[in-house]
Amino acid sequence: MIPARKRWGQHFLVRPEIAERIVDAARLRPSDVVLEIGPGEGALTRPLAARGMRVLAIEIDAARAAELARELGGNGRVLVIPGDARDRTYGEWLERAGWEGPAVLVSNLPYNAATPLVTRAVEEPKAISRAVVTVQREVARRFAARPGEEGYGFLSVRTAAFASARLLFDLPPSAFRPRPRVVSSVLELTPRPGEAAAALRDRALALASLGFRSRRKTLANALAGAAPKDALEAALAAMDKTPKARAEELSWPDYVVLARRVPEAAAGRA
Repeated sequence: MIPARKRWGQHFLVRPEIAERIVDAARLRPSDVVLEIGPGEGALTRPLAARGMRVLAIEIDAARAAELARELGGNGRVLVIPGDARDRTYGEWLERAGWEGPAVLVSNLPYNAATPLVTRAVEEPKAISRAVVTVQREVARRFAARPGEEGYGFLSVRTAAFASARLLFDLPPSAFRPRPRVVSSVLELTPRPGEAAAALRDRALALASLGFRSRRKTLANALAGAAPKDALEAALAAMDKTPKARAEELSWPDYVVLARRVPEAAAGRA
């Protein structure tokens, strides 16, 4: 047995019934292309392949990649590529495999790389049509949180700018080897490209970023570098927000409305 590598944040699924439940949650069709990051010992890869999906699996551990390729690579549906998924965009990985996207990302993600891997997925709608991923519960909540909920912050707002996110179910430490010290969650994200024009989206995100950097301040004070304070207070009032509103009280649609009311040139300085 190849030992798990702590530096890669490896925690392998060891309960087949949970792997099947995750694959069920992905709502896949036989014609779907699946992208799996960190297949490890193949707990998800096997049921995915068994249901007829084509699976592109990217594994940072060369020894595990070779072992999985020997086991499953001969069926014509599984392609295992050794490498760090962060080294290329998802579109580039699909192109390297010679497969057309978009793909469905189905993965038990390594803990130490989950946030950038999920963030990239929702920002590449041409490559990833949907993601069903296992991450630490705390991280999952940050992606899916709404105003007033635990974990709500700039990551929540940035995710909402590109995708809808929801928690599906939790997994206990006993589902993995080695056992992590935290509970994990299965998170679904569905990109929604084109909801806001790119320029408006970028201005809204700039305002949100500035607000969360000074989250102890009122938004009118935190965004003082982006627009006059009285203009910001007037915009907040028009949104039924008090002058004392703080960054965590606004949703993504609120930031879009605020960006529309803040001149483009001013927002650009945020």
